[in-house]
Amino acid sequence: MLVIGEIHTGLLPHSGPLTPEQARGAMSLAVGEGVSQWARPVAHTSSAPILHGVDCRLPLGPKPGKRYADADGDNGSVRVVGTVSSRAVLTGGHLLQGSAWTAIEPQDRPRRMPWSYYLARPGRIYPIGKLQQQRLLDGFLRADVRRDRSEFLDTGAIARHPFLEVQTRQILDRHPPFRTASTRLRWAAVVEPNAEPKVRLRLVDAERRSLELNCGLIEPEAVAAAAEDLAVHEWLLTAVDSRISLARVGQDAKYTFRTLRPLVDHLLHLWAPGARTAEDLQFAWDALERQPGLTHQWNTMVERVRGQVDYGAADLADRLLSIMEQHPQLVQREVEPD
Repeated sequence: MLVIGEIHTGLLPHSGPLTPEQARGAMSLAVGEGVSQWARPVAHTSSAPILHGVDCRLPLGPKPGKRYADADGDNGSVRVVGTVSSRAVLTGGHLLQGSAWTAIEPQDRPRRMPWSYYLARPGRIYPIGKLQQQRLLDGFLRADVRRDRSEFLDTGAIARHPFLEVQTRQILDRHPPFRTASTRLRWAAVVEPNAEPKVRLRLVDAERRSLELNCGLIEPEAVAAAAEDLAVHEWLLTAVDSRISLARVGQDAKYTFRTLRPLVDHLLHLWAPGARTAEDLQFAWDALERQPGLTHQWNTMVERVRGQVDYGAADLADRLLSIMEQHPQLVQREVEPD
């Protein structure tokens, strides 16, 4: 079985973290369906999954032994029919994700079936024809290079739906603590018994990432949760690194302090890798901790941010004391009570 999906991650447009009660209201996307919430180790809220019916095509990668075709799409495509699941996820009351995923399985009949067939198998899509698993994986992860994508399954649009819907909630004040870009993670996982564990994370550009997994038999929703966990931590790395780059470190202590202080207030406490990853998928975090070493990079940046914030605070305090020494009349003397 092949499981594919896409995740959009960004900062919630609100000045502070939502309380659990506010998060529960904001994440209620499906009428009559509740939300799931966890308090440890970081506050986490997930909406109920929503199903989207699709009848479209998926791009194929090259045949075994051949190189990738150009953007004209000479590798071809296959028609798929079924349903895609989506949900919104909120981490720490601050970090919003829109997630879409589906499992691709072989169909027991080689023709288009009535919708009742697909609705009875939620979160699954079926190719009309042979299931070419590896070619589907390669084609999906590299679909963005195709010039004509109008007929292809758009997991990005499905993931953006809950992502944007949460942002329309009236409770949000539209004043985030700082401005930063969102990221997109497109992922695919081969789910088979006795599969050799493998993980490959690639930074495509400033916004896009891709993830390839091999794992044993595990529910598609659990694979999606692991991908969401990885996506939110990769976004944290990207956001903090970007903020440090803007902080003029070593040039303007006051500007550096004001630029980095929101990271301490709103983001640095949210790092909890693997907290929402099933035990059978922990190997992915173990591999990424060895190389490239995500937590090592995070700790290095956190030390730098805290060091610059401490230095900035000390510098501002020193300047204040200097002003007080030069102008003692500005200091209000304590008046003893009668």
